[in-house]
Amino acid sequence: MKEIYYVYNNEAISSCIFLLILNKIDTLDIARSCLVLPFLLDDRTVSYLSKNKSAELEDMIKEQSRLFTSFNKRYLSLLPVTINSLTILNASNQISIGNEIVATTLLDSEDKILGDRFNKIQEVIPTFVSMIEKHSTIQLYKILKVQL
Repeated sequence: MKEIYYVYNNEAISSCIFLLILNKIDTLDIARSCLVLPFLLDDRTVSYLSKNKSAELEDMIKEQSRLFTSFNKRYLSLLPVTINSLTILNASNQISIGNEIVATTLLDSEDKILGDRFNKIQEVIPTFVSMIEKHSTIQLYKILKVQL
């Protein structure tokens, strides 16, 4: 990936995304956490989710197959950012990593100006969470055809 990709998709925005997701759900398994950023740091996917609040994953893949042609590439490219973000959050005692990831603090993003991009991502997190909660982690990896 180009260097600009890692400037645009960095650990700061990624850490905030993880904290927001953990504000919505109690725990997140580590394998599932690796699927978060390829979804939420892709502007086209965020745009689709913002327009389709009741999106189902299978329907989204069928209707918007172009969004998923590069999913595995995004997954592999964002894996270091995921690991770095979770490590930073763990080291700063904002999350605890055991068998699952648990937030130890809440991200207060109300009345904060964190940028238009972050606001768009924040808006679709409930849709994203409800979409992936319907599947086990193993099912998600199979549906998304992630190659390890």
